Amino acid sequence: MQPVVEIDVAKGVSVIQAFIGREKPFGRMEKLHHGPEGFEQLGELLGTLKHKSGVEPFVVLEATGHYHRSLVGYLKRSGWTHYIVNPLQAKRSKGTQLRKVKTDAADAWHLAEMYYRGDVKAHREWEETYTELQHLTRQHEFVTAMYVQAKLNSRALLEQVFPDFIGLFHNLYATTSLKVLERCLENKVEDVGDLILECVGKSHSKGWITEKTKRLKELVLGWKTQEKSQSQSIALTSMVSLLLEFDKQLNHLEKQMEELAGELPEVELIKSIPGVGNKLAAAIVAELGDASQFKDAKQLVAYAGLDPGIYSSGKFTATSNRITKRGSKRLRRALYLAVQCGIRRRANRRISDYYDKKRKEGKPYKVVVIACANKLLHHIYAILSKSEPYKA
Repeated sequence: MQPVVEIDVAKGVSVIQAFIGREKPFGRMEKLHHGPEGFEQLGELLGTLKHKSGVEPFVVLEATGHYHRSLVGYLKRSGWTHYIVNPLQAKRSKGTQLRKVKTDAADAWHLAEMYYRGDVKAHREWEETYTELQHLTRQHEFVTAMYVQAKLNSRALLEQVFPDFIGLFHNLYATTSLKVLERCLENKVEDVGDLILECVGKSHSKGWITEKTKRLKELVLGWKTQEKSQSQSIALTSMVSLLLEFDKQLNHLEKQMEELAGELPEVELIKSIPGVGNKLAAAIVAELGDASQFKDAKQLVAYAGLDPGIYSSGKFTATSNRITKRGSKRLRRALYLAVQCGIRRRANRRISDYYDKKRKEGKPYKVVVIACANKLLHHIYAILSKSEPYKA
């Protein structure tokens, strides 16, 4: 019988239980600290089990957030065969028992039973580049969300502290506008003309710069005489500095994403779809990974959680079925945005025609966009499988 080591992964400390055979535990349950000493302890246990049974043991663990990644990294470096179980499969397996028991020991036994029943399949590996790109795109999404909120807060403060500044520049949140606003709030407008020239370069005439500088000095002069809240002024100054830092961080992340995406030919193929730019293409490829791991487009749709749930019992069959949402929410979000970009100004003719057709049938907006995302995912699978760009 194949020896197995089951690991119930948790934050910092996991629980391990070795089995020499089905329902034949080897030794006692032990705690495993995520660190060099703990990993060395796991390696010794695997070596002892291999010597005892004469067969190389397998390691089975459940994917738990990001806590299992350091453990998987050690197993890869050491060359031990391991299986990563989908949490949905593990939960479904636990639900088959009559008694409801939730302990670390019980979880380890459940994983072992899943393996010996043959419910555990080999985990498909993908290139490290996909993982690195995934980290960058998710960090970019996180920073962007904070950046948007900071914009809203700064706008509300600006309307109360310095409302005359709004409309002075075409883009209130451009680097030039923010740096000038920061200088105005600090009452340092003497060299604001040089600052504007430094930011815009030769893209604007000297007359435009002179006019803006004169107008700014007039606004600041009038602003000084007005009554204003000191706390709001301090808060606005802090928000402007925060916006500039966010802009700097986003530019840095986008450069790294562009460099990493250049190593993946899939990104260029996805960019051939009308309405999909650099960031969206990188996000889709990062969440999708290697398309060859999916047997067909339907499997990819299920991975994205865009497949409709089916409910039928006896003579009843549900006619209104929602999507399962069991897959990658970030992939769904990227596809949703790609569809919106495609139907705007009919950038993607195929998706736009399909959208118009479904809307004429009386379908709600979100239902139609989800249907378009499903169709777009089929197109993505086709171009990645054939390694050919999108054909309009």
